[in-house]
Amino acid sequence: MKKIVWVLVFILSGLLMGITVHVAQETELIASSYDINGYSVAYYENGKVVFHNYGDGIDENSVFELASNGKVISAYIALKLVDEGKINLNDKIAPFLDSDLLTNDERLNDITLKQLLCHTAGFSPSYELGIDKNIYSDPGEEFCYSGVGYIYLQSVIENVSGMTMEQAAEYYVFEPLGMENSTFEYTRTVTPYMNLSSVVIYIFIIFIIVFIVLLLAVFVLRKITKKQFFSSKISLVVCFAIAVVVNISFLLVLVPKVVLTFGVCVVFMGVSLLLARNHTKIFYAVIPIEVMLMLVLGFAIPATVPVTNDIVAKEANCAYTLKSSNEDMAAFCSELTNEYYSGDGAVKEMFSAAVNIDDVNSWGLGIAIESESKGETYWHSGINPGFQSLIVLYPSQNKYVIILTNSDNGLIFAKEIARDFLETDGNWDIKR
Repeated sequence: MKKIVWVLVFILSGLLMGITVHVAQETELIASSYDINGYSVAYYENGKVVFHNYGDGIDENSVFELASNGKVISAYIALKLVDEGKINLNDKIAPFLDSDLLTNDERLNDITLKQLLCHTAGFSPSYELGIDKNIYSDPGEEFCYSGVGYIYLQSVIENVSGMTMEQAAEYYVFEPLGMENSTFEYTRTVTPYMNLSSVVIYIFIIFIIVFIVLLLAVFVLRKITKKQFFSSKISLVVCFAIAVVVNISFLLVLVPKVVLTFGVCVVFMGVSLLLARNHTKIFYAVIPIEVMLMLVLGFAIPATVPVTNDIVAKEANCAYTLKSSNEDMAAFCSELTNEYYSGDGAVKEMFSAAVNIDDVNSWGLGIAIESESKGETYWHSGINPGFQSLIVLYPSQNKYVIILTNSDNGLIFAKEIARDFLETDGNWDIKR
């Protein structure tokens, strides 16, 4: 009898292993079709998490940038502060803001914590070029996904808790859940891969604009003054150098991952100018021809290229600087699942629709909600240059899936994987 049992166990184990290998092969095939260089997927079903990883050195402990998924953790922290009685969901946020976030718009005094959490405060969705403090709709009037709103939320968290964002995350989330590879501050991650077309746009757009403006300024100045301050060749070199410095400064603020790539291009153009210095026509043609060639190749070749981690450390920002591993995020998603089933505090409010977006989509307190045929899915995605990720919880089916990628094509891949695993036709997308 024991032998029969062991044979059955062996056969069942073999079947499960075969299914796992098949799923892994299917996932890798899908990844290659989207030019995904690496990923880590966590599949949770009926109390068990299974990880599948792909890429050079990537496993469930590898650190990725999760970008906007940090908003879910930030919302969780804010709701823990509510549970502690330090703030209420309907409290106005103005008394808890840093002075540099205050404006003369009286509507700022009407914004509540709840409105920040569900993106109805009226703030702008964009913050890449600085915090837009304008309020574009009356608080509570309409949904508008807003990174700016969560920068305001971070200020509330810090002033209510008396901690920095990183300290609050460590105290309320990372340490209690054993998330040892998670931070909002600077840390090294797996190598990001960006679409070649995105890289050439980032590294050349400001350079081209500044270079042309400077050349036109020199031309006009020489015409007006009728003086030759510099020879034409020296003027071109000076304009080139200034444009390089301006562009590097811009990239260090916006996309430091591609600074090194731009540096390689600058060296290439500089050497070309040096070699062509005795050939006037070629000298003047070098920069426009080489830039145009790189732009054409960038859009003509559908490829992803490795870039660097951020060279300049960014300050902790709950809207987009979260870095974490899949093992850590599985611990966090398991905590959210437990709160969904048995929580009796404010965190459970995350899963109640606070604002309806359309017939299918709504937003809870920190997480998106999409209606499916067998219940609601709760989700959030994250997009940073070279990283895209998706988290989908499906409590009615006792499932969740986390897909972390180091690719600009990662989100479309993640959605396909999530649909297959969750057996649903979810879109997990809203107008931003």
